[in-house]
Amino acid sequence: MKKILILIILIVIIGVPAIHKLSGDFIPSWFYNKFSGSLINKIPFGINISYFIIIILEILAPLLFIIGILSREYLKTSSLKFISLGFKTSYLLFTILTFGSFLVEDYSNGFNDFIYFVGICFLESTLFTKNQ
Repeated sequence: MKKILILIILIVIIGVPAIHKLSGDFIPSWFYNKFSGSLINKIPFGINISYFIIIILEILAPLLFIIGILSREYLKTSSLKFISLGFKTSYLLFTILTFGSFLVEDYSNGFNDFIYFVGICFLESTLFTKNQ
């Protein structure tokens, strides 16, 4: 039961921001303003591409966790294919978010993203490794 609850919390933590992003402007002004003076804006369509990649990862990770729950991968005897892919997608997402925050000198937000990354690493290594 603990594993399912952790996966549900990860689904909410990662998925809800995607829902908010999809229900608003495609590139909100705060995102554009935050990165307009950065290296990302020097790449053609860099801000749009970055925002799109973040949304894709925020949708993909929860979707993989949901598939893992529905296929009962969290059980000790099951393969962890989808759950493992969900964790890998989460690592990529929080690496990008941390990098982006530090790129624009938003160190407190970058540190928060780093803590999410570390927490997710800890959860996977302690509860979702194949030798559990």
